[in-house]
Amino acid sequence: MSHMFNLLGLDTFDILGVGYGGGREFEAMPLAQREGPKIWSRFFGVRPSRVLYLSPEQLDLLYNRFAAANPKGVVSGAGDDFYRAFAPDHLTRQEVDRLEDEGKIFIHVFDEEMQHGFPHVRRYLPELFEPGVVEKMHRDPWLHVHLLGQAIREGVVPDGPGESSRWSPEWRAYCDRLIASGEYK
Repeated sequence: MSHMFNLLGLDTFDILGVGYGGGREFEAMPLAQREGPKIWSRFFGVRPSRVLYLSPEQLDLLYNRFAAANPKGVVSGAGDDFYRAFAPDHLTRQEVDRLEDEGKIFIHVFDEEMQHGFPHVRRYLPELFEPGVVEKMHRDPWLHVHLLGQAIREGVVPDGPGESSRWSPEWRAYCDRLIASGEYK
């Protein structure tokens, strides 16, 4: 069974989803080997809409800023509600539920639909809102989530245990060939 692996900030109570997977090997995988959060280009006005990975530089900024915003620490875990164990002690379960429903606690910063999290992305990665940044990401096949899925289905890129296929040399080589051939638009 596959679960989202999350980071929870113990000061902000913000959540970063950093990759899907399952099993003990997945749980033990270092953060640098995980795929990291994704963005949806349409939320930045870039069409056609694509789901995009963050670049290694953006991931580094994100993780460092997330850690800095949470001096009490960052915990990690898999599943939809592992973070509930870290709710402030002075709040009842009903209060936690209400605050979560209102988008005031346990905010998934890179939420798939980004209803609650989108405004919080700016706190950690304001660079994404600068002109041309998401457009540049949109043109880079290495950051295109669905293209990686297609390459895995075609057997061009391995999909196995260990680090995310996103970091494989086969994926990088595949993207380099697409760019050189002019096939990627």
